[in-house]
Amino acid sequence: MRLLWLNFVQLYLTLGFKYYYRKTTAVYLEKIPKDKAILFLANHQNALLDPLLLTVKSNRKNHFLTRAAVFKNRTVATILNSLQMLPVYRMIDGVSSIQKNKAIFKQCSQLLRDKKSIVLFPEGNHSLHRKVRPLKKGAARIIEETLQDYPATEILIIPVGVNYQSPTKYGDSMSIYFGHAISPNNYWNGEQLDMLGLNQVISNELKTLTTHINSISDYELILNNLEKLNVDFTLPFKVNECLNNNFKYTGKKKKESSVIYLTLIFLIKLFYFAPYLIWKKVASPKINEKEFMGTFRYALMITLAPLHLITMSILLGSLLGKSIGLAVAAIGIILPLITLRIR
Repeated sequence: MRLLWLNFVQLYLTLGFKYYYRKTTAVYLEKIPKDKAILFLANHQNALLDPLLLTVKSNRKNHFLTRAAVFKNRTVATILNSLQMLPVYRMIDGVSSIQKNKAIFKQCSQLLRDKKSIVLFPEGNHSLHRKVRPLKKGAARIIEETLQDYPATEILIIPVGVNYQSPTKYGDSMSIYFGHAISPNNYWNGEQLDMLGLNQVISNELKTLTTHINSISDYELILNNLEKLNVDFTLPFKVNECLNNNFKYTGKKKKESSVIYLTLIFLIKLFYFAPYLIWKKVASPKINEKEFMGTFRYALMITLAPLHLITMSILLGSLLGKSIGLAVAAIGIILPLITLRIR
């Protein structure tokens, strides 16, 4: 039953992403095995959209370590648990809460022993900044505990770069780069794991798989220069090459929105007026962190938009005839798909 639910959710999310993103691209630097224990370690920009997109593109039924704060609501916690999300506690959750991680890490070790896959964001938090932040030791501790308890377990670390052109906007383009597998056994002496050495290798890999602006003092200046060049941030190799070659950019450039595209976006807002008003007037003003903007917009879209379309199609069909209702349903389904792909 759980597998059926997960397959349904994954299919529904995949369909939803086709209506939310202009383009989602997955790049695999090597094949992802389906019969081995895997830790997907990714940079973290866009709240819950990152793990959802990653699991859709990885072709594995992943488990996720997610910050404990989002589990506070009982209903939300039930939904997250059904999606194989596990709470991980940080210092901000209270010193006493950190102790709860022992049970979570133990569970992760058992999952790896059973050749499952886990998604973890080793930066420990999310940020829209285009840089890889220092990595925490959570992933390394899970690996160490797993090898101590189950020394025969073969674990693969796959670094993942998640890239967005404009992460807070509807109709954005994004890419996921699955890097070359790293074996933690090279950092294991039979008793302890070289956590610092392993984290350094993972960090270096992530810095190639997503845009990494290393400077702190000149970050905004460098970012502005990249944006003036209209670089395509979904092409991290090209953008990082640009950063390392005095802003000489050889990749394809970001396309500007056409008049036709903007007109169709306006028509979508008119057609889906009820969900749009709820988003604009009710939901959006309550979002304090920009990193959650895309997550909540996407969640409202895949829940309210279908309800709005079904209700409007039935209502107009009963008042004006079945053919009108079917025509309205067809417009509601086709209009967003056309709009996102003619930009």
